[in-house]
Amino acid sequence: MATSFVYNRVNQCGIPCIESRSITESTTSVVFNFNASPAVSPRFSGLIAVKIDETPTDTTLPVSFNVPSIAGTTITVSTFGGTAVTGADLAEGIHLVFYDRENGILQLLV
Repeated sequence: MATSFVYNRVNQCGIPCIESRSITESTTSVVFNFNASPAVSPRFSGLIAVKIDETPTDTTLPVSFNVPSIAGTTITVSTFGGTAVTGADLAEGIHLVFYDRENGILQLLV
């Protein structure tokens, strides 16, 4: 008897790429703002290449991403181990993140 596996298909048609447009800093957090991406819908789950164009002034604060086309709201970025990502973890350049839509998790991989 054959075994059937249930799995989600992720990143069909390639890995979408988004680019930060601005940073909003407060005394408690740093929010990287992104334009809505037509390649990333609210139903999306999977890998996303993220281009960071600037670094925050306070690199000790936790980081969130505001990507209207993905979560529709601001979502906290964590490491693979679940700890909060800070501004010190996000240098200017390209980073790889994983978005788990079902659980509302955005994890920095690289």
